[in-house]
Amino acid sequence: MKRNLLAACFSLIAQYSFAQQYYQEPTKGFKKENWYIGSGVNLGFFQGWILGLNPETGYSVNKFLDVGIATNFTYVTQNFNNESFRFRTLGGGAYVRGWIANQFFLTGQFEYNSIRETYKLGAVKQVFNSSAPSVLVGGGWGNRFIGQSQFYTSIMVDVLKNGNSPYYDRQNNTLIPVFRTGFLFYFRPKNQRGR
Repeated sequence: MKRNLLAACFSLIAQYSFAQQYYQEPTKGFKKENWYIGSGVNLGFFQGWILGLNPETGYSVNKFLDVGIATNFTYVTQNFNNESFRFRTLGGGAYVRGWIANQFFLTGQFEYNSIRETYKLGAVKQVFNSSAPSVLVGGGWGNRFIGQSQFYTSIMVDVLKNGNSPYYDRQNNTLIPVFRTGFLFYFRPKNQRGR
């Protein structure tokens, strides 16, 4: 029995020693490994479709909160009888994602979009330039490993309901749901590069 107790004590001491070798005090302030970059893809379907690319960069403030800046390149079509609308949008803005439980999050994003619209009615074609703010709100699911990578899928709607918004169906006066999937990669600290 004494041998077993002695072996258990030596085992605990050895484990504690090895653990101390790899443990590092958490640093305060900005952590490079919490900064990420990547892109999302927008999809939406209704009486036409939405296709977009959303490059973004952000920072994981803690295990619950991400904040960042996203850009927006989107192409939208809407078709009604012999009328058609084509939108090309370029925009950007800030976002926040709150990881509320395990792999689920709530999100909000402010965008300001510059829009080039082509309108066709039969053979008549007109081109308009406009702009519109949007506030996209929604939720989603994903995997988030701070310091490594993130993957997410979300559904959002534009709660501002601006008539010029690319996320608003003018014919039916309804919101167009926006489905977004993103792949993000964290920057690695110097001492982990090459691993």
